[in-house]
Amino acid sequence: MGDRAMKNRPNVLRGIREGKVMPDTYVITLPESGNHILDIRPVLLLKKEEREEDKFLVLGVASGYGEAAEVVRTMVDDMFRLTGTFDWNAFMRCLDDGDGKAASGESAHCEEAQ
Repeated sequence: MGDRAMKNRPNVLRGIREGKVMPDTYVITLPESGNHILDIRPVLLLKKEEREEDKFLVLGVASGYGEAAEVVRTMVDDMFRLTGTFDWNAFMRCLDDGDGKAASGESAHCEEAQ
């Protein structure tokens, strides 16, 4: 979550769930097309049905597009540092293993260690 979004975390998350009008608030999601690593989407453009789907997953939240880009950059940097790839599923497996090396800045390729 971006720093500015984090300041109002409860209100931001509630607003996303309840479909409130939230200008300049963005969510980071898995890509809709196979050509992207992650998508940055304005909350204003999320459909009600989409928000209510069980498979709808918000990976990050930001206030402003610039902050959203920073959050995505951090996520992608951590993903590559930990896995050596741009594979979200491999990244999640590494995090589930409790490796913790991405947060400390150490270079580790979780996939090779498994």
